[in-house]
Amino acid sequence: MNKILSGNIYILLFLFEFSFTAIGQVPAVNDTKSKRIKIQDQKGNLVLNIDCNNKCVIDNVETFGMTVVSDQYGVFSSAREDGRLYSTRSGIKSPVVTTAGKLVTIEGIVFGRKENQISEKWIFTPGTDWIDWTIERTYSGNTTLEDTGNPEWSFNSMDTWTGALLGTGGVAWCRFFDRENASLGSHTGKVTFWNQENRSCLSIDPAQPYGQHVAVRFSRQPDKRFTLNYTVSDDELRTKHFLARFIIDRQDIWDSFDAMGTTSITYRLTARKYDDLFSRGDFKGFRNESVEAVLNTIARVGVIDEKLMGSNNWHLDMGFVCLHEHWVAQMGLAIDDDDYLSGYRKTLDYFRDNAISPDGNVKDRWAYRIWDSKPGTFENGFYECQWGDLLDANTDYVINVAELFQLNGDSAWVISHKTQCEKALACLLARDSDNDGLIEAYADSHTEKKGSDWIDVIWASWENAFLNAKLFYALTQWADVEEIAGDNSKAAYFRDLAEKCRSRFNQPVENGGFWCPEHNWYVYWRDKDDSVHGDNLVTPVNFMAIAYGICDDKERKVSILNKIESLMNSEKLFMWPISFFPYQADEGYKVNYPFPNYENGDIFLAWGEVGIRAYQDYDPAIPVKYIKNVLQQYTKDGLAFQRYRRVSQEGAGSDILANNCLPVVGLYRDIYGIQPQYNRLYLNPHLTKELNGTWIKYRLRNHDYTIGLSEKDYAISSDSFAISSSSDFGVSTLHNAIHYFNGRSKEPSMIIKSDNSSALKINILDWNEENKVYHWQALSEKESLATDYLIMNNVPLMSYDILMNGKMLHQQMSDASGRIHFSIRTGKGWGLFEIMQSN
Repeated sequence: MNKILSGNIYILLFLFEFSFTAIGQVPAVNDTKSKRIKIQDQKGNLVLNIDCNNKCVIDNVETFGMTVVSDQYGVFSSAREDGRLYSTRSGIKSPVVTTAGKLVTIEGIVFGRKENQISEKWIFTPGTDWIDWTIERTYSGNTTLEDTGNPEWSFNSMDTWTGALLGTGGVAWCRFFDRENASLGSHTGKVTFWNQENRSCLSIDPAQPYGQHVAVRFSRQPDKRFTLNYTVSDDELRTKHFLARFIIDRQDIWDSFDAMGTTSITYRLTARKYDDLFSRGDFKGFRNESVEAVLNTIARVGVIDEKLMGSNNWHLDMGFVCLHEHWVAQMGLAIDDDDYLSGYRKTLDYFRDNAISPDGNVKDRWAYRIWDSKPGTFENGFYECQWGDLLDANTDYVINVAELFQLNGDSAWVISHKTQCEKALACLLARDSDNDGLIEAYADSHTEKKGSDWIDVIWASWENAFLNAKLFYALTQWADVEEIAGDNSKAAYFRDLAEKCRSRFNQPVENGGFWCPEHNWYVYWRDKDDSVHGDNLVTPVNFMAIAYGICDDKERKVSILNKIESLMNSEKLFMWPISFFPYQADEGYKVNYPFPNYENGDIFLAWGEVGIRAYQDYDPAIPVKYIKNVLQQYTKDGLAFQRYRRVSQEGAGSDILANNCLPVVGLYRDIYGIQPQYNRLYLNPHLTKELNGTWIKYRLRNHDYTIGLSEKDYAISSDSFAISSSSDFGVSTLHNAIHYFNGRSKEPSMIIKSDNSSALKINILDWNEENKVYHWQALSEKESLATDYLIMNNVPLMSYDILMNGKMLHQQMSDASGRIHFSIRTGKGWGLFEIMQSN
C-alpha cells in the first residue's frame, strides 16, 4: 500500500472513530426524575452509575461490561469520628447535579456530625478511555478522624480481583486477606486491580495534591467484600499498632489524624484489558500466564510500604525487611516495573540514612515490632538480629545499590551512596585480622551458637565461605561503580582486594582455604582453631563460588555441578535444597534437626537464580527443567511459603518469601540473558532448542524494547531500529539513533542514525575489534533511506576500506580517536557492509 493511500485510510478511520464517539457514545446521562447519573468514557470501557436520591453513591461500576461494584454498598465518601461512621451512602439531602457538555458536577454533598459537618463536591470529566473524578472535601471545623473514605470502594467479593498493584511497586494480593477484617495499609495512591481469570483491570491513579499526603487501606469485610479506603491528609498518616502495615484481624491500620480546611484530589479511573497491561511476550516452553503471575504476585509481597522493601512479606505479623539479602534490586530486573525500581531507590536511600552506623555497620533487619532483636538495638524499626551479627547486611547493601544503578542508570543517585557503601565495605574489610584476604565473623567458634549470615541459625563462624563469596561479589560490583564514577584508584583498590579474597578462598582447606579435595566441593566455614565445618555440600556456597566467578577452575565447576545434578536426580527433587547432606549435631539450632529440616536440607527457592547462573554455561537445559518445575508449583500454591520440605516437597513456613520468584528472575537474567547495564541493554542468552521463537517485551529507562530469542539468533528492536546477532551484544536508543555494543563492551562499537520514520534492521555478521574487521547487513523497508554510521575503537589515523555488496564505496582515514564516519542513502532491501584496514 502506498503512503498516500495508507494516509487517506488513516484519516477515514480517524473520522469514523470520531463520529462514532461523538454520536454513538454519550459520556453522561442525567435522569433528573430518578436522580441517577450514568457516566462513561468515550469508548464505553468504563461505566459509572451514580445514585443521588438522598445519598451520593456510585452504586454500579462496569469494566468492559463486567460489574465489579454492586448497588449494595458501592463507592462513596465516609469518615469515622468518636467511634461513629458517617457516609454518603444514605440519609443525606439529595445533592445538586449539573452537566455542562461532558463535565458532570455534583454539589451539596453534606454528611457527618451535625456540629462539624463535611461537605463535598464531585466533578467527573470523561475522556477517550478514562474518567477523571475530582473530590473537593471541606471540613466545617477542626476535627480528629479515626478513619476515612475519600472515597471508599466496595467490591462485590474477594474474588472480584486477583489483587492490586500499588504505586510502591508492591501488591495487595487477595490471597493474603485470608481472615475476616484482614487489612493492609500503604502510603501510596496509585492502584491497579486485575483479575487473572477474566482478564479485566481497573486503574485508580490520583494526582498527588501539593502539600498533602495520600494513603490507602485494603480490607476483607466480614461479609467477604473487598474494600479500598483512600485518605487525603495534611500530614503523613502514622500507623496505630507499632509500625504494622498489615493486621490479620482488624481494620484500624492507621492512627487518628487531624482534619481541617479543604482537600482536593483527582483520581483518573481507567478500565484496561489485562493483556494490554501485563502481557510480557511469548515464553516458548513455558506457560505465559504463570510467568506473568509470579512477577505480579509473590515477587512483590516483599514491598512492605514506601521506603520499606525486602524479600520477605507484609502478611506476617512481624512484617520483616531483611537487609541481609542481595537480590532485591535483581528481582526488579524481571519485575520490570518503574514503580518497583523507584520504590527500591527510595528504600535504599532510607537504609543509607537510617540503618548504617557511623562506623559503617549495616543493621540486619527492620520489622513492625520488637521480636527477634538484640536488646537495645531496635530503633525506628531497624535492629540487629538476636541470633548473631549477620555481616552480609553490609555486602548486600552495597550489591543492591550497585545492581539498582545498573537498572536505573542514575549516576548522581549512585554517587549519593558512594560514601556509605565505602564505609560498609571498610567495616567488613577491617575484620580480616590475619590479612589473608578473608574476613572473619564475630564468633570464633560454632560452639558460641551465633549466626553470621543469611543462613542465620546455622552457627557459621570465623572464616565463612558464604560471607566471603558475597564480599567478593560486592567488591567486584562496587569496583565497577567506582570506575564509572571516575574514581579509578578506588576501583583498582577494591579489585585487588577481590583477587586476594578469591586466591585464599580457592586454597585447599589444609592451606587455609575452603576447597575440600576429598569431596571436590567448597566447605562452609572454618573455626578460629582451624577446624572445618559445613562440609555437607551447601548449595549457596558452591553456587555463589561458580556464579560470581570465584571458582576459576573448570574441573572444579564440573565436579560440583555434576555431583549436584546426580543427587537431584536420585532424590527427584523439584528444586535445589539448601544443603544436600546433614550438618553435625552441634553446628546449628535445634529447629534444624533431624535432617532434613529447615536450614539443614530443606528447599529454599531464594537461591534459584544463583543456581541457574552457575549452570548457564555448563548445560542450560538443567536449570530450564527446574524453572518449569517452579512455575508448575506456582499453579498449585502460588509459591506462598517460606520453603519446601525436602521429603514431601510441600510448602512450609508462615514467613512467606517474595524471593521465591528468583527462579523466574534467573529465567530472565541467565537463560534469556537480559542484563541491563547503566548505559545499555545487554543481552547474553543461554538457550535450549525448545525456547526458540521466544519474544519478550521489556522496558528500560523509559524505552520500550522487543527482544527476540532463538539459539544463536538474538535480536533487540526499539523505535524504528532492530539489531540482531549470533552472540552477546548491547544496545541503547536515543532519539533517531541506536548504539550497538559488541559483546560486553562498555562503550558503543557503532552508532547508527537514520530518518525518524524509517525502519532499519541491522544484522551483525562478524565484529572483530582485534583485527578491525566488521561485517553487517542492513535492511531498509523504505525506498530511499539516508543512514549515518559511526564506527568506534579503530586504529587512529589508519586507512580503511568501506565496501557495500562486495563493491568499494570509498577509502577513509580514521580520526585521531579511531572513529570512522560515513553516510549513505540506500534503497529498499538488504545491503551487505564490510569494513577492513586498507592493504
